[in-house]
Amino acid sequence: MSNQQPSQLISLQQDGLYLLDLNKTTSLKLNLPFTLPPPTEPVCILHCRGIMCLTLEGNNDLAIWNPGSKEFKRIPMLKPGQTTNPLGFGYDQVSDDYKIVTVIDRKTFIYTFKEKSWRESVPRDTSIDCKFRNRTGTVEDHCMYWIADRSHINNPRKENTILCFDFVNEEYKELDLPINCKQNFSSWLGSLRGELYIIEHYPCINNDICVWRQMSSDKKFKNWESNPWINMTKHRKEFKCFEVVFACIARKDEVFIVVTDARNEDEKVMVYNKTRDMFTEVPFGSSLKGFRCMNDYICQSRTSQI
Repeated sequence: MSNQQPSQLISLQQDGLYLLDLNKTTSLKLNLPFTLPPPTEPVCILHCRGIMCLTLEGNNDLAIWNPGSKEFKRIPMLKPGQTTNPLGFGYDQVSDDYKIVTVIDRKTFIYTFKEKSWRESVPRDTSIDCKFRNRTGTVEDHCMYWIADRSHINNPRKENTILCFDFVNEEYKELDLPINCKQNFSSWLGSLRGELYIIEHYPCINNDICVWRQMSSDKKFKNWESNPWINMTKHRKEFKCFEVVFACIARKDEVFIVVTDARNEDEKVMVYNKTRDMFTEVPFGSSLKGFRCMNDYICQSRTSQI
């Protein structure tokens, strides 16, 4: 993970994939060597070390693309047509290899770029008997993280957790969520400058948005800390008829949120500056109609082999 603060984001829109430059407030449509699924079909986007991994039409194949070197290849899904199973994409620095992880019927399967094939990694495991808030997780260092929901199972531990998959050891571990995050609020995982964070939106409790950061020692989680970053009630003028649909942190620790106007379904990106306690709209110069997801984009290497 680069120590530079990201200034670029990837925006998936109805007519293609865009690179959004936060500093220049520009929107550039990317020339893709593959065809994206139709707008009616959800697309999972993962990235690691400047390489992107996307689901293609019908969830039959994955597109692996390095925008820097223009390299591209297709990888067949282990079980075509899967639309809810979690996906992860990361780098194993020990074997110097990229890996894709997926979970099907509580079995974990790995695709490695060197082996060029899928194999079962972790046998059937009750630790992954859960639902996932988001099929696409967040990669940080050599681990993949998902917010996992256990409320549907007959288990004493019926609370949400963070499920972590280690690409090096190919093992799972669980991290406790902040206590407020264990309820069914909107939440988004992300990483910035080597730290994992959670953004929570509490529409029923003061409409706050909180940013939870890990408090760790030697990469071992101890607890989370946060303070209410945004009291949305104070900004009724900007958000009287808007619904928050996505949030992330980028560039100078500012919070970027995507909001939808309930009156006409128009979407826009707002940035919150904590020091000034104010929102400003980011005018990217193109419509965000059909905006479905936004991911940090950090092109670390133009020479990463895929």
